[in-house]
Amino acid sequence: MTWRLILAGALLAVCLCGCQQKMADQPSFQPLEPFAFFADNRSARPLPRGTVARGQLHLDPAVYAGRKTWDGRNVALSEPAPEAGSERAKKFDENRDFVEEFPVAVDEDLIRHGRDRYSIYCSVCHDALGTGRGKIVERGYTKPPSYHIPRLREASVGRLFAIVSEGYGSMPSYAGQIPVEDRWAIVAYVRALQVSQHFPLAELDDKQREEVRLAKSP
Repeated sequence: MTWRLILAGALLAVCLCGCQQKMADQPSFQPLEPFAFFADNRSARPLPRGTVARGQLHLDPAVYAGRKTWDGRNVALSEPAPEAGSERAKKFDENRDFVEEFPVAVDEDLIRHGRDRYSIYCSVCHDALGTGRGKIVERGYTKPPSYHIPRLREASVGRLFAIVSEGYGSMPSYAGQIPVEDRWAIVAYVRALQVSQHFPLAELDDKQREEVRLAKSP
């Protein structure tokens, strides 16, 4: 009886070792690791066209595209940003479907969150004040226009959101890096930044006017 138990235990151990070996020896890849099996040499595969992950059915074009309708939306966000002066850029510029009002609630917390996200993703190009003199611009990257020129001060919030989402000119799409809620927070902060740099001095109190004076003094 004893030898039978020993034999059964040995067989069980062998079987368990075999299972462990097969389970441990599976093909796996590190993030961004190349894989020659696919034509694009990428191991990470894109989602099949038309699939929607649970909880990600985007029905509201105002929230998810910055537009009143889905017409004219750049559906293929993986495409390169429209080049300035191109036909795609012309259609983008002529689009009158961008929303004028924020489709999300804007409060102090959202603007503060937008400032934090702006500091991470935007200030390297647009600088802290939004004048387009960021650090990578100093190192040769294309200088973006200042947020404070009339064209961008008058731009709708939907257009600003669409540019962050889809890219424009030398600016790539940030849809893959920045969630929708954070993109709206950034747009809210940019709008607050624009107001702050053009606020009527007559409406400031004495302390605020003194702060402006000190900020502008050499």
